[in-house]
Amino acid sequence: MSTGTLSPGTHETTTSTPAVSVRDASVTFSSRRNTVTALSNANLEVTQGEFISIVGPSGCGKSTLLKVVSGLSSYSSGEVEINGSPIDGPRPDIGYVFQRPALLEWRNVRQNIMLQAEMRGLDMQAANARCDELIEMVGLQDFEKSLPHELSGGMQQRVAVCRALLHDPAILLMDEPLGALDALTREKMNVELNRIWRATGTTVLFVTHSVAEAVYLANRVVIMSPRPGRIVEIQEVDLPAEREYGATMADPEFNRVANRVRDLLGARGTQE
Repeated sequence: MSTGTLSPGTHETTTSTPAVSVRDASVTFSSRRNTVTALSNANLEVTQGEFISIVGPSGCGKSTLLKVVSGLSSYSSGEVEINGSPIDGPRPDIGYVFQRPALLEWRNVRQNIMLQAEMRGLDMQAANARCDELIEMVGLQDFEKSLPHELSGGMQQRVAVCRALLHDPAILLMDEPLGALDALTREKMNVELNRIWRATGTTVLFVTHSVAEAVYLANRVVIMSPRPGRIVEIQEVDLPAEREYGATMADPEFNRVANRVRDLLGARGTQE
């Protein structure tokens, strides 16, 4: 049994330090009127290089879980660690991609990606070299000087992914990054994200409302209950790391997992 870092697309039990460890974590928000439990006794261990999808009803705590892992939100009880280190605030080794790209309209593609380097005080020569690699990896070589309004929605999200990866984060958190895209662009971005993940080997936690998207991209799918959000089951996805879209959707394993997830969500018969 391997005890080192797993290659992209591989998941097995290992004695190495988990990339993310969440143990009995709860998040409670209090106001004058009431107390709301957004996350309840969550337990999740993520292997280095693994792609984890998180699905559940709206308001179940999916985004809260990401914010806790990133250090942007505190947790009320339990333990949360990144690479064995307790989280006590925002961390420099996290990359975050949101539903909308949030690009600066007056900055071109390269300048938007390099904003990460400017804000973090990175070595600019090394950052520029890394920027070149990322731009080539996502196929934006001919658009370096393009402004956001000159790009399609999918291209804008590729810029956002490059920006999040510029500092080589240990963990990439993605909060419904494809939710605002049309169906065809979203399918293309699914394929693109799978390719990017395989190329970088980055550990990914990916929140989505789409069951098909969750299963297509992940090594494992985390299913959460309605609020107070609990992890009700974690489904293994036994598919090859490299996934061709049509063939994967027709694979019996894909359909087995997707149907199980839909059953748990009470969504059997829907397309998402």
